[in-house]
Amino acid sequence: MKTCVQPLIGAIAWTILLAGAPAAQSKVPGLPSGTQLNPGGVSPGGGNFIVIGCISREGQGGSETFAIADSRATPPAQYLLQGDTELLRIHVGHTVEIGGPITPAAAGAKTPTLGVKALTYVSTTCKPLK
Repeated sequence: MKTCVQPLIGAIAWTILLAGAPAAQSKVPGLPSGTQLNPGGVSPGGGNFIVIGCISREGQGGSETFAIADSRATPPAQYLLQGDTELLRIHVGHTVEIGGPITPAAAGAKTPTLGVKALTYVSTTCKPLK
């Protein structure tokens, strides 16, 4: 009887653990609410766009701005990034895939803004722009 109960208890424990796993994975420390580390939930259309390129930074401290150059377009399309600065700072100089809505450039500005709803890390290096 003892040998039958132990595997059953183990199976129940794993079921409870796995049932709670999605909730635990959705709360990554330092990641703002509504931002995903995997853009599987962000599909093109419905106001969302997918951009693949290199993240760059201008300025320091509170005046930092982050941008991405979409390496798939010729010439590369530039976007300012609106999202968690800690997350973006980590990926400066990396190739990433970002999903989110694009806001047209403000009056007098040349660069539209891409809201970071999802970010997927692609590479530690950036592809040279054409």
